[in-house]
Amino acid sequence: MAFFYDLNFAFTSNGTANTETDHMRLLTVANQETCRIVGLYGASRFGTAGGAQLRVKTFATASTAGSSQTPAKRHPSYPAAGTTALTGPTVGATPTVRLTVGMAQTGGMGGWVALEPSAAIALLANAGANGNADVFSIATSTSVTGDFTVEITEG
Repeated sequence: MAFFYDLNFAFTSNGTANTETDHMRLLTVANQETCRIVGLYGASRFGTAGGAQLRVKTFATASTAGSSQTPAKRHPSYPAAGTTALTGPTVGATPTVRLTVGMAQTGGMGGWVALEPSAAIALLANAGANGNADVFSIATSTSVTGDFTVEITEG
């Protein structure tokens, strides 16, 4: 049986236009079920027209540090998530962009969902090169504010 979780973040893009900022890291732990990213949604709230993006990247060497964030259970009876989440990580090495979601800086939601389980971004147990993913923002203006939600499943 699959268990579903979500993480919601308020973000501010980089103070330099067209420069990425790493906001969140997902990292699997030893011997957990495979984690799958099944949804990513974002919406900006800014006064200047322009484009913004959320990007999911995986790394050969996972990002480090940051502050802990607990994935919220979609159903109260689900067990706690095995996957760890951190805000404000230090960027890892050798990135691969896996997904980009566009959104308007002045509002309006952009999003992506996996249409079936095999279309999700899979993060294998035991962290490492196959068990991590980070979410970045980039915008054409400086310090664009917004929110994004990452939905994951385990099991």
